[in-house]
Amino acid sequence: MEYIFGTIQRRGQTVDILKTVGNEHTNLTDKHEIIRKYPDCTITDVFFVVEKYLTKTDDEGRCYDWYVLDKHFRYIDYFSPQKEKIDTDIAESQTAVCDLSEELDNAIADLENALCELTEQEE
Repeated sequence: MEYIFGTIQRRGQTVDILKTVGNEHTNLTDKHEIIRKYPDCTITDVFFVVEKYLTKTDDEGRCYDWYVLDKHFRYIDYFSPQKEKIDTDIAESQTAVCDLSEELDNAIADLENALCELTEQEE
């Protein structure tokens, strides 16, 4: 289902509208929350349906319904889609730090062994 939000002039006022496009007609009432996820953001629309004012079907069988909305609120989240990449980057950084720490521990142990050997040779 495709959701298209917009505005129109109706009875002398600008009102928020929603057009739905899909394989079957919709019958929306009351409160709704539509969440659409994209690679760079997640868009959440929350609204109340006032009325369905138009319905059509095209020659190819696609169904269109238009609604008047009230109290329409849109939130665009740009962070969450990036969170997975951030989490991956953090995990990779932690792995790299652990690997470096292990290499440093090995280098310190090698130096301690070399120092012990030198000390034993001097005695």
